[in-house]
Amino acid sequence: MRKILLALVVAVLALAAAACSSGDDDADGGAAADTSAVMADAAVAEAEGGGEAEPAAQSSGGGSLPAVGPRVIQTASLSLSVQRGEFRRTVDRARTVALGLGGFVMSSSASQGTDRRLVAGTLVVRVPERSYAQAMERLSDLGRVEAREESGQDVSQELVDLGSRARHLEAVERQLLGLLERADTVAAALAVQSQLNEVQLDLEQARGRLRFLDDQVAFATISLDLHERSVLAAGDGGGWGIVDAWRTAGRGFVTVVGWILVAAATVAPLIVLLALLYLAARLAVRRPLFRRSERPSG
Repeated sequence: MRKILLALVVAVLALAAAACSSGDDDADGGAAADTSAVMADAAVAEAEGGGEAEPAAQSSGGGSLPAVGPRVIQTASLSLSVQRGEFRRTVDRARTVALGLGGFVMSSSASQGTDRRLVAGTLVVRVPERSYAQAMERLSDLGRVEAREESGQDVSQELVDLGSRARHLEAVERQLLGLLERADTVAAALAVQSQLNEVQLDLEQARGRLRFLDDQVAFATISLDLHERSVLAAGDGGGWGIVDAWRTAGRGFVTVVGWILVAAATVAPLIVLLALLYLAARLAVRRPLFRRSERPSG
């Protein structure tokens, strides 16, 4: 019994070392860790009475990694200006473009102008990566392009590393499950279960990262900034430009008059005070003159 327990402890320590090093190792490191797990399992089998150890399960690809092409996360931002009164219609057309290409709207926001109409906003859409170029072309045709930015992030290497890490952790998980079934003491079972929990947590994190990157690669993200053109830029607005210009000039005139009134109201008390002091001074000077003229001549 002591021999079996000692072999179980040795096996768990070997598997722990393999699992801890799997995050930073490449394919060679993963193979070495799998070898350690196999050796540990063999030690347990030998301690139990010479039974043949169960070899580690091979990958579905027969030990060879499949060929991986470039995997790129595509993102873009597009700024468009539209004619006055066309903001809502353009937003609806952008939604139709995204849905027609098999995509969806991720988020949207809009803001009002001075006349309480929605005149500007942002639309974030995601489209399948195969339709990215077509989506950019159709969205650019919705208005006047004022800014355009595109970028791509190659995550091919990270996906390969995560795939290798996930396969290695799955192999370690199988070995630990085998050890857990053969543990005949509470202490040995608890030691294996603790290590198994850590390996399963690392495995779920690797799988989650893989799913996230696959989603980011499968769908491109396009941020569309829309706004109606300003008054001066709307030369083809059919007369609305002149009316709005007069309206803007009127608001400016009222603003200037308002500031003049504010300044006048601020300095008015000071002007009144100076005027009173001036009158008082003049009266003080004229009183002695009146008194001299009233004295009789000698």
